[in-house]
Amino acid sequence: MDAVRDDGHCPQLENTVGWALYALEPQDEHAIRAHLPTCPVCQETVRATEQVGALLAAAVPGDSPPPELRERVLAAIQDAPRPSVTATPPVSLDAARRQRRRPTRVLLAAAAVVLVALGGATTVLGVQLGNVHAQQRAQAAGDALVRSVVADPAAKRAVLTNAGGKPAALLVTSPSGAVVMPLGMAPNAANQTYVAWGLVDGSGPKGLAAFDVPAGSVGPVLVNWPASARGLTRFAISLEPGRSVPVTPSDVIASGSDA
Repeated sequence: MDAVRDDGHCPQLENTVGWALYALEPQDEHAIRAHLPTCPVCQETVRATEQVGALLAAAVPGDSPPPELRERVLAAIQDAPRPSVTATPPVSLDAARRQRRRPTRVLLAAAAVVLVALGGATTVLGVQLGNVHAQQRAQAAGDALVRSVVADPAAKRAVLTNAGGKPAALLVTSPSGAVVMPLGMAPNAANQTYVAWGLVDGSGPKGLAAFDVPAGSVGPVLVNWPASARGLTRFAISLEPGRSVPVTPSDVIASGSDA
């Protein structure tokens, strides 16, 4: 079996890619099976080929073609002229095998070039897909927590109104957390934050949690509700400059109490 060259390239690279893609003829497949256990370069090539295939399959959406395009393709196939059938001289088995192998070699060489060109792309794709999956898992976990807060039989609801008496937000609190439903709250800028406050007679407002109202958001916003907020019945929301909870509110936009 061919040995690995000094530059780290194995002459069996093309066949190794073909073996990973299930594109080899039987005799070549048997040869590669015997070669792989002795060649770390080809072992890594098989691993990278399988990883690239899996990542690309996961990254490309399986969209169906438009119905109009499908109809046009079918019509073109039906209207295409049928080629005339002419007798061809017999071809020897060896010649047929060589003809069949030629395009396979071209495809395998192209696959090998693509694999080498990708280089570290498998790592990049893996990180990108991992980030997407992590975001999806975090979104699913947040949605589940919102549902648990809203559906909790012990949840309390406070309609917070602005200075004109119009509803600005609905605050839902439960032992498992809190959710703000923006009703008349504009999205805050990147250098601003909304802050929820607890109001207690005889003492100043108590900063509870900061949260954002994203642009285009029409759904509930999950708030990191502290345990110290339990027992409070009156609340306010302010819009603050910066990204932290101040000592006292600067611009109260709504307030209200549990119904």
